[in-house]
Amino acid sequence: MDRIFLPHKPEKLPSDSHNKNDVANKNNKEAIFFMSPNLIVLDGASGAGKTTLAKALQEQFLPENWLYFSIDTLVYSLPPSVLQRCNQENDWRSLDPNTLMNGAFSCVNALLEAGNKVIFDAVISTPQRALKMDLAFERHERLYVGLVCELPELERRTFDRGDRTLDEVRHGFYTSPHHLKYDLKLDSTKTPATELATIIAATVQEQVTKA
Repeated sequence: MDRIFLPHKPEKLPSDSHNKNDVANKNNKEAIFFMSPNLIVLDGASGAGKTTLAKALQEQFLPENWLYFSIDTLVYSLPPSVLQRCNQENDWRSLDPNTLMNGAFSCVNALLEAGNKVIFDAVISTPQRALKMDLAFERHERLYVGLVCELPELERRTFDRGDRTLDEVRHGFYTSPHHLKYDLKLDSTKTPATELATIIAATVQEQVTKA
């Protein structure tokens, strides 16, 4: 049972004295549990701070454990020479981006179906990819967060990291986050990840309360 959003209480079998309102109230409480978001999608350009924000969120949600998954989880399983071409030269010609993204959706879905809660770090750069994401996770309650950052700051972070090209970052800046129906849009240019995580956690709690 969800220890943060809905404390577990032992259920009692209904008796003849319970009226229809009692049953309705019980059903409503159960609905609140099942409507608790179990997927948070962080969409934004490379360098926007999605990974740092995801880690801050994981700490924010403790003692409940949320798993972190990213398209990079799969990218970094590529052969080293292929990975180097992708990151250092922005050369993705040997890969099918759709296959990678579909694989990421399948992995996240499997984690959700197994009962886990997941923070998914993604770059949703086209309307078609946004639609695929909606269809992939249609059985799950989700929170869509668009993470933006000013381009000069993205370029500065990329230069400091040294493991991405400016072309990749600029492409992400102009193509995301634009294509999902975002519950939140946050700016990481100057705001610390811990502060952004607090905002997201409060929004999750608010959704549960309204449910």
